[in-house]
Amino acid sequence: MKRLIMRLQASGALPHPDYVLNHVVNRIPLVAARMRAYAALGVQFDDLASANICLGVEMWAGSNLSMGRGSTIGQRCYIDARAGIRVEPDVSISREVCVLTAAHEPDSLDFAALLAPVRFERRCWIATRAVVLPGVCIGEAAVVAAGAVVRSDVDPYTIVGGVPAKVLGKRREPLSYELDFRPSWY
Repeated sequence: MKRLIMRLQASGALPHPDYVLNHVVNRIPLVAARMRAYAALGVQFDDLASANICLGVEMWAGSNLSMGRGSTIGQRCYIDARAGIRVEPDVSISREVCVLTAAHEPDSLDFAALLAPVRFERRCWIATRAVVLPGVCIGEAAVVAAGAVVRSDVDPYTIVGGVPAKVLGKRREPLSYELDFRPSWY
């Protein structure tokens, strides 16, 4: 079946998976159906029944995204998974967050691409409209404040904010919560 789909895509008879992710799947109003559609297009879930990708998420190279149990990606996020993104269990990525795994070398004469994976470790929280740049690892239970631009790794239990993101404080240890945010009707 996969070979048939690949042949049909190559011939132009089927649209590219990114087109389907961004123009069909991200608009499916029922969460269970939406998650099954993401899985069918290659997004990897540790537990399909508990992970959540909200409505309106724009995603590139979804087959390079893997999500842990109980994790959620909020509405209208921009997820560029071309170099790979791993979201560990119980991670909260709030609405309108931008996660990039690709950039360009500024001094390159041919505008060469730079690709580096991004990792979100267990129980980290990325607040609204933060930007996470290529190659960054957000440590366990770390917090990225709203609007922050993260260009380097964030240590576990550390709170960062600003442009560029700087350490603002520490989070209480140890945390043991498990996220359970998955609406059953949208």
